[in-house]
Amino acid sequence: MTLPRKRNINATLICIALIGGYFYLWDHYALNIPKWDDHVFKATILNYAHADSFGAKIYELYRQHNEHRVALTRLVALMDFGLFGTLSYKHLMLFGNLALLVIGWLLVRFFKATVAPVWYALPVVSLWFSLAFWENAFWGMAAIQNLWVVAFAMLAFWFVGQQDRQWGWAILFAFCATFTSGNGLGVWPIGLGIFLVQRQWKRSIWWLLASVFSFVLYFYDYQTPPPQNFDTVAVGFGDWLRAFILFSGSLMEGVSIGNDPYQMPLWVGRLNLFVSICLLLYLVRSYWKRHFELSPNDYFYLGSTLFVLATAVVVVYGRVGDNEYAVLTSRYKVYSALLLSLNVAYLTLLVSERFFRETLHVTFLVAAAFVYICNQHYHLYETIMFRKFLITSSLNNELHLAPKLNGKPIYTAPALFTDKIGATPADTAQAVPCALAKNKDGSFLKLARADYRLRDMRDGGLYLFLENKQTNKRYLFPTEQARKHSFRNLLNYNNFFIKGSTTNVSSAEVMPGTYRVFWLYYATNRMDFQRAICNEVVFEKTNRKEVKTNW
Repeated sequence: MTLPRKRNINATLICIALIGGYFYLWDHYALNIPKWDDHVFKATILNYAHADSFGAKIYELYRQHNEHRVALTRLVALMDFGLFGTLSYKHLMLFGNLALLVIGWLLVRFFKATVAPVWYALPVVSLWFSLAFWENAFWGMAAIQNLWVVAFAMLAFWFVGQQDRQWGWAILFAFCATFTSGNGLGVWPIGLGIFLVQRQWKRSIWWLLASVFSFVLYFYDYQTPPPQNFDTVAVGFGDWLRAFILFSGSLMEGVSIGNDPYQMPLWVGRLNLFVSICLLLYLVRSYWKRHFELSPNDYFYLGSTLFVLATAVVVVYGRVGDNEYAVLTSRYKVYSALLLSLNVAYLTLLVSERFFRETLHVTFLVAAAFVYICNQHYHLYETIMFRKFLITSSLNNELHLAPKLNGKPIYTAPALFTDKIGATPADTAQAVPCALAKNKDGSFLKLARADYRLRDMRDGGLYLFLENKQTNKRYLFPTEQARKHSFRNLLNYNNFFIKGSTTNVSSAEVMPGTYRVFWLYYATNRMDFQRAICNEVVFEKTNRKEVKTNW
């Protein structure tokens, strides 16, 4: 067996292990509980069933959602309900995460001309199967919208670059990207530019017609999303540029040293953008020197890179005024990962001499392994806390009260430990009122347990429990523990959290009234109540910020 073949087999086994580990963690932490926008798909199923014409049913798929047309997500929700008789948000997450397999396959195909394509693609493939995209992994709508739009865009540019008879598939995938997420519209002008560069005039005309059709269909009866009454800050060009760099390097948040989440994203973001600009200029030079001809890989890199940069401009323009940290959100890290993957892959192919290619590849491989370990360790914290947020929000907001269709609920909440919470201890101690702090959003309760250390890596731990005896209303809130993030602690999960737990409960999160306050300790098959240092709190009515929607 030749050395390249051995390397290819070993790299394939590693990829299988990475994919298997990723989906094992996904299954371990995923919950069939909707978050925010996810609730709208219950209405989609109800409205679709009651629609009295074919056009009305199509409209339920086409209906606007904020600034997007999320037809793919709506279609998957309808198919899931049709197949299983109930809507499972876990199924939506699974379908969304399957897009990672398509992205990984395309990155391997990028190296198809080499002697060991999987071996050379290993560094970039490993960037995709980590917890860095935890929101996309465990949020039904985000999984489909944010992952499949990237996969469809890459597929479209792949077929645009091949310059063969299968180019028509690019139109289909560009159309799918458009009606998966709004930034999918960017595939059309970029694809048209590539066809013009290829001097494919007939294909350019067909592509232009498909583009016009898609834009008209997308913006037909389009309404500008209602403005939100949230606080924003004025930003200048320097702020915008900093956010653009952060967005480009956001995948490296987990590699940051200490408590500064901006350090590594800024450094890697600068490097990522610098390399991208250099490679784009190299393509312009090559296009001129090769008598206006480029390879399929050149076109694929060109289209995909421009798509990332265009998306970055749109996201940063819309988000930087709200909060600089918003551009580091895990939903957007897929674009940082794609830009980094494209740069690493293209640089690896540009190095023709075998010794330098192998040296560069091993360097990328070691760096990718380090980034993978850091992201797994760093973002496990958000994964655990997100699961606890979903569990407690299911209890607090009574998500099990779903609309019914033909007498059966459209959605059924999963069985959780919150269903087994029994009676609280009787009132025997003298009432000790809890003091509420105030901020610009109103009053809030802040409690802490400095002596508590969380060791459970899933649902167990310390929760704050509130109970109103007059209304029988109960609330449960998770406590937060700071994570240990240092390079010497990357592989140590026994003391993953720092000692001490805190929780903040805003008055806007509960109904007004008087509540008894308890700590709830939960471990496997065991729940214990303990009175907090103060055992009674009064929440007054607070004006909640209304989130205006168009769906």
